[in-house]
Amino acid sequence: MMNTGFGEKIIAIRKDENGDIKMIKTHTGRIVPIEQAIQEAREGRYDSLQAIDKEGNWYIRHSAGTDAPERGGNLDILPEF
Repeated sequence: MMNTGFGEKIIAIRKDENGDIKMIKTHTGRIVPIEQAIQEAREGRYDSLQAIDKEGNWYIRHSAGTDAPERGGNLDILPEF
């Protein structure tokens, strides 16, 4: 079920010793494993995000209004916690 309201914002990440994103932190203070964040993005829990992949790439609704997601950026740009 897609949430049409404003969701949580992802504000920080935690990486493992290999540099892979393992956890995210939201503006509410929740700390979530990346696997759970991927599922929550599909459910529409994050503001403006339609999907996240395990490499940390995030996707938004296509600006042309199609159902195809449009790649945004990568969670690597966020500070680490």
